[in-house]
Amino acid sequence: MDLQQINVKVFTTEDSNINYTNFIKVFNRWMEEADSDDYLNYADYSHVDAGPGVLLILKQANYSIDNAYHEHGFLYNRKHAVDGDNADKIRQALTEVLSKCELLEAAAELEDAVHFDSAHLLFMINNRHVAPNTVEAAAAVQADLTPVLQQMYGSDDFTIERTSEDARERFALRISANSDKPVSELLANLGA
Repeated sequence: MDLQQINVKVFTTEDSNINYTNFIKVFNRWMEEADSDDYLNYADYSHVDAGPGVLLILKQANYSIDNAYHEHGFLYNRKHAVDGDNADKIRQALTEVLSKCELLEAAAELEDAVHFDSAHLLFMINNRHVAPNTVEAAAAVQADLTPVLQQMYGSDDFTIERTSEDARERFALRISANSDKPVSELLANLGA
């Protein structure tokens, strides 16, 4: 299985206060400061109940302050292929999303009101041809995902569960770790 179009969502803490207008300010600043033309635009879906919130659109990926299923979190959605073996691709996605979470927590525009719980993640493959929502796909993905999570958390004290057994739904795994390590430590563990 060649994993592509990996999505990772890092949930916000319960005490976070999500202000979509402030995320628009951050995303606008990121576009202005970018040294490439990869950043395209943002889209405001904050009016949609349990929707994507505010989406930052790039050529290679999208970022959003997502509220799917009424669970806020920062979502990284890789749109194009990534080179390397599956562990490299998983590590790249985790590094990317955690790096952006670290920037968001430090962003003055968010007024210290948003924090991320890196012990609770959603890992998805946004391509049903690559990863159908089956027991077999889950076993194959977990074989590649588990060693990277062990490296990131510095232990194997975590669980991985499928979010649904409905084959019509997108392949997704919920990761819950018994960890209170800050994002910076997890990034260091990943070699970032």
